[in-house]
Amino acid sequence: MIEKTVVGWDGTASARAAIDWAIERGVGKGLLMVRVSEDRMAASKFFAADSPAAAARVDLMEDADRVRAAHPSVRVESELVQGDPAEELGRYSSATTLVVVGTPANTSPSFRYSWSVGSRLAASARGPIAIIPSDTTDDRSGIVVGIDGSPSSHGALTFAAEEALRTDEPLRVVHAWLEPAVWQDVYIPDDDFLESLEMMHRHVLDEALATLSRDYPSLAVEQFLARGRAQDVLAKAARGATLLVVGNHGLHGIRRLLLGSVSHALVLGIRAPMVVVGTVASLG
Repeated sequence: MIEKTVVGWDGTASARAAIDWAIERGVGKGLLMVRVSEDRMAASKFFAADSPAAAARVDLMEDADRVRAAHPSVRVESELVQGDPAEELGRYSSATTLVVVGTPANTSPSFRYSWSVGSRLAASARGPIAIIPSDTTDDRSGIVVGIDGSPSSHGALTFAAEEALRTDEPLRVVHAWLEPAVWQDVYIPDDDFLESLEMMHRHVLDEALATLSRDYPSLAVEQFLARGRAQDVLAKAARGATLLVVGNHGLHGIRRLLLGSVSHALVLGIRAPMVVVGTVASLG
């Protein structure tokens, strides 16, 4: 169950989009605005009354006051920390905390976004991470979740189902498949082989639908099974969606610094609000 929402704040349009989305969601017992100062300094200077950090702290408090004034029913707190934004925001991450960050409208070449705070944070977080594009429109509907049968996929399915139930929106469960890459360049599969492979993938989707039917019997569910690259299929399915939910396989060591190829590609081309979920996360 999500008990707190943490929003990465820096005063930009991206951050405003993130906090607007978090407040509109209205889930959790409180909202914490966290500003990360990347200027490294000793603790004595960080807390000194005449330091740049003190000025940033005042700005943050004033920003928090404006949010409270605009949304008096929301309990808003603020905190200034120093360090690397992805690392510091990641410290707040847990199964009961949703961390929300904004990202600029993706109008430049994708390499500029390959190491965004959102992608780095989602790769190493201990809980769900929401990444909100600054150009999100209001005329959206439906929750889309990508599944592949992995434990992280199950976590994403649970998160998406609870979000769809809470918002009374339909849930679109999407599973994409392709024949193994090693075969694609050496021979052309016949129709019988493709049909049997599709049936195997249909079983993955059927298992997910059976879980939803058991745990969320009142939920309106749509299913999509498509042959194609997962990132392409999910990006198409998420056009016009309120939210896209995907899993993160939770790699360890140096590989944990990177998202899986599907999640990473979706973050690079983000068009809709997106939540990346680890193996255990639940929305309340």
